Amino acid sequence: MNIAIVGGSGFVGTKLISNLLDTPSLNLVNIDRQQSSTYPQLTKIANVLDKSKLTELLKGQDVVVLLAAEHRDDVSPTSLYYDVNVQGMRNTLEAMEANGVSRLVFTSSVAVYGLDKDNPDESFPADAFNHYGKSKWEAEQVLQEWNKTHSDWNINVIRPTVIFGGREQR
Repeated sequence: MNIAIVGGSGFVGTKLISNLLDTPSLNLVNIDRQQSSTYPQLTKIANVLDKSKLTELLKGQDVVVLLAAEHRDDVSPTSLYYDVNVQGMRNTLEAMEANGVSRLVFTSSVAVYGLDKDNPDESFPADAFNHYGKSKWEAEQVLQEWNKTHSDWNINVIRPTVIFGGREQR
């Protein structure tokens, strides 16, 4: 199985690659705007905003794991959250469709629920308080709309809480 991890050079992507690398039946590629310091041999440099490059790199893939995101608290201009997180979702979906890839794992965020929610789950309404959470929610809405005309796709959305680890840049 060929798995493309889009945005896999960071902490989460590096851990995911590490966990998947020992499975002989998996062929991994990391598509990121930055070189992976841990897995440079798996990395192809591309940005989710470059749909043609993304389309080229998704050829032959079976699954896409979309981790790419603008997530820091100090992003400027704030439009970058929407460019990367929302338009990046659109570009990824269109690149996948162009290549016949219909399996997606999207990493959203618990930030779509807002602050101080007691154990939120899928039944909670969106109540994002910052541009990161709002842009992740908008990306999920793009995905929901896409699913209406692509109901045969296998789409999974993960909403992790705050993630901290080695090499985390804050």
